[in-house]
Amino acid sequence: DDIHMPEATFVGGHPFLQESKVVIPCSCCSNESPPLVIGSDFDGIITAVVGSEVNKDEYQVGQRVCGMNHQQSVFSEKGSWAEFTITQEKSIVSIPDAISFTDAAAAVMPLFVIHGLLEVFEKKIKGKERIVVIGASGGIGSMLVTMLHKTFADYNLHITGVCSGRNEEFVLGLGADRVADYTKGPIEISLKQGDEDEAGMYDVVFDIVGGQSSYKSGKAVLRKGGSFISCVGPEAWIGDEILSTTAKISWVGRVLWYSGILNKIPGSHPMYYMVAPSELGKATYNMAFENKVIPHVDEVFPFDDIDNFKNAMDLVRSHRVKGKVVMELK
Repeated sequence: DDIHMPEATFVGGHPFLQESKVVIPCSCCSNESPPLVIGSDFDGIITAVVGSEVNKDEYQVGQRVCGMNHQQSVFSEKGSWAEFTITQEKSIVSIPDAISFTDAAAAVMPLFVIHGLLEVFEKKIKGKERIVVIGASGGIGSMLVTMLHKTFADYNLHITGVCSGRNEEFVLGLGADRVADYTKGPIEISLKQGDEDEAGMYDVVFDIVGGQSSYKSGKAVLRKGGSFISCVGPEAWIGDEILSTTAKISWVGRVLWYSGILNKIPGSHPMYYMVAPSELGKATYNMAFENKVIPHVDEVFPFDDIDNFKNAMDLVRSHRVKGKVVMELK
């Protein structure tokens, strides 16, 4: 989840960053470039608080925090895959004593995205909504299922998680009422099968995978006026590959068509919402921590050599992780 859309897809990814790094001369090595540090989500202990604009009553040296620095290629903030990083007050949130560093680090990216998803959902919720989460066993989807189950318990939601059959018990354990196995064919077929109380049409589809097949399946099972809420858009697993100029234009055009034009045209189609959060939603983090919404960590890799780094990246890019992968730097 740490390979962001603008870095990995729209502006050339990490090779672009390597080629574009700024040379900062110093007295001892006038022609050397500073090392490239990537990564955005992090947690740790504050070692210094600098600047009069920082609320020093809220953040002090020695405090445990987690947070996110935005993409280096877009916002020029400091990378986080290092012993130290520099961040801003708006980009961090305190970690409660009951939450481990590992769990807090794993929660940063999912909750960043979930905040945007819930901003749309909370404006529409009435109670007893039937919900589908496409990508329910991944880092974001798994926390979303638990978040919906725990923090919206009073609304009596019915949650169906879409995942492979091997992850069925895992997703049910997160709080899903039902699972649809995408390996058995188009998911709309599985979603429409079952007991009368469990099958049928849905009110909301959360899309954490993206692509045309997800939208087609979501559209097939949504009631008239239902909501299709995506954090990925019309390109599946966006960020895996660098898009051509034509593909970029196509992606933007389809998002504008679905969310900006089609939503305004009367018809039986669902309402399409493309979520692209730009700021940390601190209230969402606090709500998750208070309700003990803890991410599932599939594996922790020590960040001590290049092989561990490569293995962690390969595991994430396989899209077969249950929950999150964490790199631990001591």
